[in-house]
Amino acid sequence: MEQARRSRKKEQTHRTIMHSAKVLFEQHGINNVTIEQIAENADVSRSTFFSHFDSLDSLLTEIAAEEINDIFSAIEADEAEPSVAAVFRQLSSDTYAYPYLMGELFMRSILSPGESAVARVDHLLRTEIERGKKYEGMLKTFSSKDISAFIFGAYFGLIFQKFMNNEPFEDPTETNDKIQKLIKLFKNQEEQQ
Repeated sequence: MEQARRSRKKEQTHRTIMHSAKVLFEQHGINNVTIEQIAENADVSRSTFFSHFDSLDSLLTEIAAEEINDIFSAIEADEAEPSVAAVFRQLSSDTYAYPYLMGELFMRSILSPGESAVARVDHLLRTEIERGKKYEGMLKTFSSKDISAFIFGAYFGLIFQKFMNNEPFEDPTETNDKIQKLIKLFKNQEEQQ
């Protein structure tokens, strides 16, 4: 019983540190936040921080992994359309909660050597596009890699447009709805050919 309580408390502290880091990263940028600030905001000691994370990089890696896991969980939970649409619904939701942090995490992931978290999502999208009969028309002209790039590019274009125009990130459905319409348009290409 005591061990279970300690385990729950440790998990709660871990989540508190991650949440505090997300908030600070969003407010000040990844490069402008220190371990001490995160520990203070989470109301833990510096040594407690290090009992959960080796460094800021390991914390960022875990935050990125958590976001990617959210995407994969959303896909598994989406029985109506376990697919590309579910990826962008979850991505919109996560991005609007922490737009600056998510932008930085995605750029870091894309630019990191080896298979990145974003590459895992891209691979999943390409697999879903190849499986889905509704993309057959598009696949006659473009590869699944191209189609995934078009959708990702449109998504990030909409997000960057909000940054460039200093628009608030208030309602994730606005971006998600536009991406869902684009996906539907791509799928409907089969019917038009």
